[in-house]
Amino acid sequence: MARAKTKNETLTSGPVSPYAAFDALMATAAVDGQIQALADSGADTLTLDSALTEALTAAQRRWGLGLHHLTHTARTDGDDILFLTDGRVTAPLSGGVQALARAYEDMRATDERGLSLWGALGEGHRLSGDAPGARLKVLIEDARDFETHWTAGRAEQYWRTWRSGETLFTEVARPASAEAALSDAAWDVITSIKDRVFQRDLMRRSEEVGMLGALLGARHAGARNNLTLLPDAHFTVQAAVHSATGPDARNADTHRALLRAASAELDELQSHTTRQLAEVLRHGLKNS
Repeated sequence: MARAKTKNETLTSGPVSPYAAFDALMATAAVDGQIQALADSGADTLTLDSALTEALTAAQRRWGLGLHHLTHTARTDGDDILFLTDGRVTAPLSGGVQALARAYEDMRATDERGLSLWGALGEGHRLSGDAPGARLKVLIEDARDFETHWTAGRAEQYWRTWRSGETLFTEVARPASAEAALSDAAWDVITSIKDRVFQRDLMRRSEEVGMLGALLGARHAGARNNLTLLPDAHFTVQAAVHSATGPDARNADTHRALLRAASAELDELQSHTTRQLAEVLRHGLKNS
């Protein structure tokens, strides 16, 4: 449900079905919901709604919006798809991904590092993540629900841990806005251009309008407006969440393994995102 998805999108894509549009949105989190295929197979509404919610839940864990304390669902509504938060409609898919992104942004609270100030559990005591290892070990092995604050990890990553019921969660995050991800991709595209004269021209332009602005300026006049219609302009991978349930969830070694796995996954997904966005930006570029 949450494997990396390869997509071939352009800046001039035409009208698509709500299921295909939902799949494209999920792809920004490397979640392959395959909702369009499920709809084409004749699945009933209950099955579709369950798959929509499962995919959205997986995407929320990777978008890194810090909204784990809320319940996220999605359901069909005629020819539309509704996104709901704690049972209330957040936005319809037909309203556009920009409106959905704004709605989620209004729910967020972040610190100067871009990390969520919301607790994953919503309430209760939070322990410092860099507390003595023995104390964290005791919590993992014996405590009921608990949660740690964010702790600095390697390579600009941060992590936190929480237990809900019999499930232990670890989240590793490296905040990077969709705009930043696109700028990184634009850098990759510009530095790969073989025409050195054209490349130097783009580099000069980037000093005034940034890498992304320079690259879009080399396209047709409506390129930036078209880009804002793509899910990639508003959502990107910023986190990875791994979990364990049962006896393994009360094992300190399992906790360390979850952290390593989440960290490696985040590295892979963000690198994949940069490569994928570079292909989107490269499509149709003049003189490339």
